[in-house]
Amino acid sequence: MNPVSQEKVDLVKNEILAVLGKSASELFIRRVDVILADWSAGKLTAAQACEKIQKIVALFIDEDKAREIGSRCAPIVMRESGAGHT
Repeated sequence: MNPVSQEKVDLVKNEILAVLGKSASELFIRRVDVILADWSAGKLTAAQACEKIQKIVALFIDEDKAREIGSRCAPIVMRESGAGHT
């Protein structure tokens, strides 16, 4: 796996924050940041990172928000997969 640009990581984070709004605590957002950092460092693929984030959102916040995050992140994951940056 290859490292990912900060621009792409920020794009995904902005989508996640747009869905979560005020429903996520600072501690929860830090956990999301750790997962995104693993993706940025090439430890996870975009798909793996988004899946992990969806799971923790579904578990701790709301399943509908998790599905919305999945649908918003899907185009980014597809671009990453298509570009060979998995």
